[in-house]
Amino acid sequence: MRRPCGVLPVWPAVLCAACGVLASVRAQAQGWNGSLALASDNLYRGLSLSSDRPAWLVDLRYPIGTEWTLGLGASGAIGERRPEQDSAMEQVVLRVDRHWQIDADWSARLGVAHYDEPWSFWRNQLRYDEISAAIGYRGRWSLSLALTPNRTSVYARSRYERSGVATWTEATFRQPIVERLAADFGVGYAALSHSGDHDYGYISTGLSYGIDDVDLYLAYVWTDATAPRYWWDVDGRPVRSRWLASVIWNF
Repeated sequence: MRRPCGVLPVWPAVLCAACGVLASVRAQAQGWNGSLALASDNLYRGLSLSSDRPAWLVDLRYPIGTEWTLGLGASGAIGERRPEQDSAMEQVVLRVDRHWQIDADWSARLGVAHYDEPWSFWRNQLRYDEISAAIGYRGRWSLSLALTPNRTSVYARSRYERSGVATWTEATFRQPIVERLAADFGVGYAALSHSGDHDYGYISTGLSYGIDDVDLYLAYVWTDATAPRYWWDVDGRPVRSRWLASVIWNF
């Protein structure tokens, strides 16, 4: 099943930006760094990408100077994979980010990314491109906006497909408590109506604690009942609120 025509993807811009960064930036790269995580669910923007099952996540970053970062991410569910999935790895992400340190308190980011599920039978419906921007204050407050021109809706019951523009807006806040213990709050809104799904909101609240290179997270996540689910998740009622636990090793 092919993606409907008429939408200009930004995926070529990701490669062009990556090539431009490597060709134009004179500063020496600092080398790869990243994180490896295990979580009770792979929740992304209020939705489960692992069918409400435990998941692993890898995030690799290659900083170039102090302004640019190339990123590669991958994730997958732990345990038996979905029938239409040919690999334990589910989603992969390639991104290019530009960072600004505006002053001692404020920072900003602008990026492009490509999301893909290359081993899925529904790959044409699940891959999309994205442009995002964010602004942060002292590493505590952040506000971000993401836009994709080519998100495809996959209705769980009618199997009706439509492609269009979608946006996500998120605000997060971190309040340090003592040492490396902090409280985390987040709220987001997904505007998916132009790509064929219902709009929905999501909220999270929790605690995080750091031990050397390891971060521990425990959060409670609520997702609006209008949030979409995919064809393979039609059995049972969707999970709209849940506890999420994760451990992240940073290297």
